Amino acid sequence: MIITFSNRKSRVGKSSLCLALANYWSSRGIPVKVVDVDPQESLYNTRKDDLKLYDLLPKYDVLKYEMEKLDGFGDFIKGLKKESSYILFDSPSGINGDIFMHLIKISDYVLVPFQYETYSIDITGRYSRALKILEDTFPEQHRTVVYIPNMIYPKDIDCLANYWSKYSDCFCGLKAPLITLQECMRERNSFFMAPDVLDCVSPCFEYLTQVILNE
Repeated sequence: MIITFSNRKSRVGKSSLCLALANYWSSRGIPVKVVDVDPQESLYNTRKDDLKLYDLLPKYDVLKYEMEKLDGFGDFIKGLKKESSYILFDSPSGINGDIFMHLIKISDYVLVPFQYETYSIDITGRYSRALKILEDTFPEQHRTVVYIPNMIYPKDIDCLANYWSKYSDCFCGLKAPLITLQECMRERNSFFMAPDVLDCVSPCFEYLTQVILNE
C-alpha cells in the first residue's frame, strides 16, 4: 500500500509526520518503509546521521528516489507494491504537473498536513480541488485523502473546529484529529519516538491507523 504525505504548501510538517508515523507503526510491529522523493533528501540524510549516532538496528528502511528521473519509476513502484510493507512517501512541496500525476496516481492514501493560517489554508484548499479533479478524471484510480491540521496553537483549537464546520466542502476527504504545536516535534529521529512526541501525535495517528489499517 502506498501512502503519500503531500501538500503544495511548504513547511506544514510533511517530512516530520512521515517519519513520526513510520516510528509509530514500526514500534507496533506494523511493517513500514519510507521513500524520500524530496530533492532536499531530509529524511534520507536523517537516517544516515542516525546510523552514525545510534548503535541500533533500524526497524524500517529509508530509501530515496529522484523523481526527476521518471524513467523506471513504474517498475520501482511495482517492486514496492509486491512487498507486505506500508510504503510512506515523503513528497516535496510545489511539485510540478508530471511529478504530481505520477506520485499521486499511484497512491492509495494521500495525507495532507496543513496549518491553521490563511496562506496555508488557501493553498491547501486549491490543492484539494486539484486532487478532486484528478479523482473525477481517473475514477478507476480511487485514493483516499486525509487532511491533518498540524502545528496548531492551543488558542486556535476552537477556531479550527468552527472552520471545519463552516468550510468542510472546501476539503474533499477525511479530516484527522489535530496535532498541536509542540517543541518536541522539531526533533527528527528515524529509530524511535520520544514519549513527548508520542503524546503529541497519538490521537491523530490512532485515527490514521484505524482508517488505513482498519484496526
